[in-house]
Amino acid sequence: MSNSFYKNLSILLILTVFLFGFNSCSKDKDEAQTNLSYRMLSDKTWFLDYVETINGSSVKTRSYLGQTTYFINFLKDNTTLDSDGISGTYTIDVVDSKILIKVNAKTFGGNAVIYDYEVHSLGAKVLVMSNFSNGIVNKYYYSSK
Repeated sequence: MSNSFYKNLSILLILTVFLFGFNSCSKDKDEAQTNLSYRMLSDKTWFLDYVETINGSSVKTRSYLGQTTYFINFLKDNTTLDSDGISGTYTIDVVDSKILIKVNAKTFGGNAVIYDYEVHSLGAKVLVMSNFSNGIVNKYYYSSK
């Protein structure tokens, strides 16, 4: 066997180790981001401050500040309950560096309700997330008191 064969084999092995190592680091990063998101989101009451409805270039804002308003609780046991009486479970995933919350719940009447949100901002007292349906984006701005 020639030196070039061993050289090419060495390069291939180094690239393989690098690629597998890179993927595992990315997975670890996503898992850490998911765990942090659970801790920051859970066991708080999130009050809806306002909603932006975005339809193409049109943006309409509805404010709920200073009003009795909608709220949602995300609990540590992965259950959720909101002011409309919708209760169920939620999960958090990180996909392509985006934090996603999936709510699988039921109304008082037993009707299934499934929401998928993309989180834009999550802090100690601020939560901004959106969902997309029928070409319309609803962006929700929450605060925790």
